[in-house]
Amino acid sequence: MPNRDHSAQMPDHAPRRFGALSEPSYRLFLGGFGFSYTLYWVTLLAVGWWMWEVTQSAAWVGFVFFCDLFPGVLVTPWAAAIADRGNRFRLLKGILWIQVFTGLALAATAWAGLLTPWSLCAFVFLEGALIGFSQPAFFGMINRLVRPENLSAAVSLNITVTNGSYIVGPVLAAYVFSYGLGIAPLAFAANALGTVVYLACLARVTLGPEPAREAREPTELLRDILEGMSTFFTNPTVSRAIILILGAAMLQRPLISLMPGINDRFDLFAAHNFTYLTASFMMGSITASLRHAHRNSDAGLARSTPRVMALLALGTIGFFWAMQAMAFQGWAALACLYLIGVATTYVLAGNNVILQNRTPEHLRSRVLGNSFMLSRTIGALAVIGVGFVTEVSDFSPAFMLNAALVLVAALWLLLRRPLQRQ
Repeated sequence: MPNRDHSAQMPDHAPRRFGALSEPSYRLFLGGFGFSYTLYWVTLLAVGWWMWEVTQSAAWVGFVFFCDLFPGVLVTPWAAAIADRGNRFRLLKGILWIQVFTGLALAATAWAGLLTPWSLCAFVFLEGALIGFSQPAFFGMINRLVRPENLSAAVSLNITVTNGSYIVGPVLAAYVFSYGLGIAPLAFAANALGTVVYLACLARVTLGPEPAREAREPTELLRDILEGMSTFFTNPTVSRAIILILGAAMLQRPLISLMPGINDRFDLFAAHNFTYLTASFMMGSITASLRHAHRNSDAGLARSTPRVMALLALGTIGFFWAMQAMAFQGWAALACLYLIGVATTYVLAGNNVILQNRTPEHLRSRVLGNSFMLSRTIGALAVIGVGFVTEVSDFSPAFMLNAALVLVAALWLLLRRPLQRQ
């Protein structure tokens, strides 16, 4: 495996707790990323809000979010292969600038009164494609922001900020929406504003030297794509981590997306307070990712995360069985969802740490970028599947079936020969 050597610029030290925060460039990056991602949620939720207010159609709302996901699935394998061939940092900044202009064009169209459901879907489709291009470059350059011994903490802190934005962003969006549909252009411009701040921060960071990549003969882009995909099956470290990441996504996404229905079905809180459930889950997620950042190491994660995944699946089954079998108090639901959030992110963040630390440099964007897009896709499919089963039965059987599938995958990994650190 190539050695990601930053020693020319950064002296080697033993890992420290939250060690990435000691590095000025990473702190600057994290601040810009966190601000941008929070405002991204304002714009994303504004898309669904505008579509519902204008069409009063759940089908339109579902279709516009499909337009956000689908293009990323198409372009990510190509974008990941391109990122592994060139300068990931430069590629990321170029795509972010395109996103700024796209967001401003959407806001201007809405401000001029020219926005229609179809044109909004077109803007969202383009934004989804740009995300599909930017994410492989983003994941592939994180290791240049920190010393190697602080990479685990950096990955975990990224996830902490992402989860925090998931709480703050919707709260801010709800405040913006209270002003009525006339403020939609401002909400649509929020992501562009956040991205400008993010780019300003990126312009001031100092990257470590480009890690050496394996010397390779030029090949066709399609061969590079297939090589990246084949790594998921031929590299046991990668395949094991991917299975666990996808399992965590299968549990996480339906819980978050269908939380309003869970609250309503089991009469846990008043309708306007159902966000307590989501906030409790996300606070558990933040706790787990901070724990990983505190450890700043991937030691033992390959052994512990499958066990936690199995316990998580069993706990989810038990939670929904109890919800169906007895009256469940709101405080008890909050506590259970907090613990489920802890376990989900322990698995998700832990295996992302493993991938960041153990992926060869020449495959970095392909493995990490495709992993991200696969987790988004599997999570979305899980939402659709759980939603469909809910229509023909109820919430509890649907979530229990979903958790049972994850449990099977976790037990299969546990019964295989334990993976040894290479």
